[in-house]
Amino acid sequence: MESRIGSCFLGRTLELTDGKITVGVTLDVGPRIIKLQKNGGENLMFEDTGDAVNKDVSSVYGKGKQWHIYGGHRMWLSPESLATYYPDNAPVVSELIPDGAVFTPPAWKECGVQPVLKLKFMRDGALEVSMSFKNISKTPLKLCVWALTVMKCGGTLTLPLSTEDTGFLANRNLAFWSYTDVRDPRLTIANDRVVLTGSQDAASPLKIGTYLKKIRAAYRYGDTLFTKECVTKEGGEYPDFCCNFETYTSNLIHECETLSDAETVQPGAEKIHIEKWRLE
Repeated sequence: MESRIGSCFLGRTLELTDGKITVGVTLDVGPRIIKLQKNGGENLMFEDTGDAVNKDVSSVYGKGKQWHIYGGHRMWLSPESLATYYPDNAPVVSELIPDGAVFTPPAWKECGVQPVLKLKFMRDGALEVSMSFKNISKTPLKLCVWALTVMKCGGTLTLPLSTEDTGFLANRNLAFWSYTDVRDPRLTIANDRVVLTGSQDAASPLKIGTYLKKIRAAYRYGDTLFTKECVTKEGGEYPDFCCNFETYTSNLIHECETLSDAETVQPGAEKIHIEKWRLE
């Protein structure tokens, strides 16, 4: 692995490469994985250079506090509420480790957690993305880690659905958000998959979610195929009508999201959620 200090519209980044994949993580805000590309290829991550997506969170976090999407991959907590939009606008501490790096922002004191992002290149060619929230409060917290990869709009996401014969029991679920039109031409639902194609001409956003025993989502943008996988805890508690995978698209972005199960975490303990990424 090689590393170097780079830059983006948000300031400094730490760039890591294994010779095939390059990632860049913000150091002055976030953290965000603001760059993801095959070496020599195009960055797949959305970069909000015009600050088009932001939210006033002063009612939760104090006067003048504002959240910015910034773009790229971020770690959050579910279920979504105004408090979810933590204003992570301060510098991030980074540390190189064998085959990767660890990124630690200031604690989210109001939420009672310390987030940590760890990246590691694996021998099988995957990038392991580990996201943890440590309970730094004095009471147990119910935590569900939410991993949102915010990519450029204009690609196509394909998500397999279960084809398992479960007899008398259901084998698939789909959750729809209130602003989603089930007749939207960007959305195709088949018996074995969901396909969502982004459009920069879209007039409204669209979001759906589902539960998968094995998560493997694929997003094709140009000549690059991005896949992310993660392990499901069968029997676990998941938000949004039992969704462990969600996808959202607007005229600007396309999000590929996974969620951990919700679990009560004791003071001093942590909740970890791990994804594996590949580029082809």
